[in-house]
Amino acid sequence: MKRACFLSVIVIAAFCTTTNAQTAPTPWPMEGHDLQHTGRSPFTGPTAPVRKWVFWTDGWTYTPAAIGSDGTLYVGSDNGVLYSVNPNGTQKWSIRMGWIWYSPAVGSDGTVYIGSFDHNLYAVNPNGTQKWAFGTGSYVATSPTIGSDGTVYVGSYDGNLYAVSPNGTQRWAFQTGSNILGSSPAIGSDGTIYVGSWDNKLYAVSPNGTQKWAFPTGASIGTSPAIGSDGTIYVGSDNLYAVNPNGTQKWAFGTGSAIYSDPAIGSDGTVYVGSGDGNLYAVNPNGTRRWASMTGALVFSSTSIGLDGTVYVGSADHNLYAVSPDGTRKWAFLTGNSIYSSPAIGSDGTLYVGSVDGNLYAIGPTTLNVNVALGYFTGDFSLMLVRVNVVDSTGSVVATQTVPASATASVTFTNIPQGNYTVQAFAPKWLSQSQPVTIGASGPATVNMTLLNGDLNGDNFVEDQDYSIMGLAWYQEGT
Repeated sequence: MKRACFLSVIVIAAFCTTTNAQTAPTPWPMEGHDLQHTGRSPFTGPTAPVRKWVFWTDGWTYTPAAIGSDGTLYVGSDNGVLYSVNPNGTQKWSIRMGWIWYSPAVGSDGTVYIGSFDHNLYAVNPNGTQKWAFGTGSYVATSPTIGSDGTVYVGSYDGNLYAVSPNGTQRWAFQTGSNILGSSPAIGSDGTIYVGSWDNKLYAVSPNGTQKWAFPTGASIGTSPAIGSDGTIYVGSDNLYAVNPNGTQKWAFGTGSAIYSDPAIGSDGTVYVGSGDGNLYAVNPNGTRRWASMTGALVFSSTSIGLDGTVYVGSADHNLYAVSPDGTRKWAFLTGNSIYSSPAIGSDGTLYVGSVDGNLYAIGPTTLNVNVALGYFTGDFSLMLVRVNVVDSTGSVVATQTVPASATASVTFTNIPQGNYTVQAFAPKWLSQSQPVTIGASGPATVNMTLLNGDLNGDNFVEDQDYSIMGLAWYQEGT
């Protein structure tokens, strides 16, 4: 997520309402997910906008979250604090520094790298203590990217792209033609670093810090580039540009306004990008428009893509939107203020997004827990199975699971749309049972059921005598 024009207002006015170091094998180690900044996750996000929890940062939250290998979340706030948040939404630790408006990156050893408006790039140990601070000449208003050799690349508002060793020493600095560099670098398969600058150029920089080429755009670049599987570089400015690996233009796609969000690339090569005109655009690999989906206001948030192709994007209208690959809207999740940060997808399908209301939100997936106890039985469960169905209002089975029997068999269903359902449980020789349940936005739903053995006299038939015994059992239990 980049906010070039938005940040310029902040700087001028000083107030306003933005594999390996090596990145860790985590669900979401950095902004844009990977070194190429494709925004593409290997996990499917929530199918329904269920709020799991909210974490208050005590300040505006512009920064996307990064996720560590153990599911720990790292998110910064403009109150100058980097927070470490457990997967259940409780705080693990916090460390104070300067304003933080961009996402951290998590290294393979758990080190968290993050830039600050106090001019420093910080390295923070997994326990929340500072490892080192690397000083630049101005605001560090980009997200760091970690190369395969552990080098940390980050831009500064002094116009430099810095390459920093894992021990915090400078390897080199590449000066662009502007005194502002607000683009987070992306790294190609050959190690080339691509970064945009406010001098209206996209730069390709060799791993040794020398310039390979500079591609001119029609306006400043405050967004991060993304790299396709064929090496094409996509970057937003006055247009969405597709640039060949040799620095020549492939095509330019115009939206109704300037582009403030980073592009993301689907598995089929479709490029998704938000625009200041309030639309999320899907652009074919040849530069033609596939579709446009209108949000309620301008889009600063970059897009994230789930394994099923669903595109998630935030809007200044306070909503996070989920959009199908064909452009139809799946759902909208309302927060308390504008969303400038990009969503991050966890390994369990939970979607995390920050809002200017100061909160980090954990969204979905819906969860239904069903516990089935087999009453009045003390024998061998080894050859028995329990089947659980979830049935909608039309009588259709929308989900089913069959599990080995036990004194209490437990099953969990996820990503069932919100609504009213009936849970049915069955087991051989046991009476079935049905129970209504509502799956809503208040969190996981739980159903506890007990099935009583229907063959109480042990003759392998369920008959009148069994029902008589069952009735006596109910009477004795006081039910």
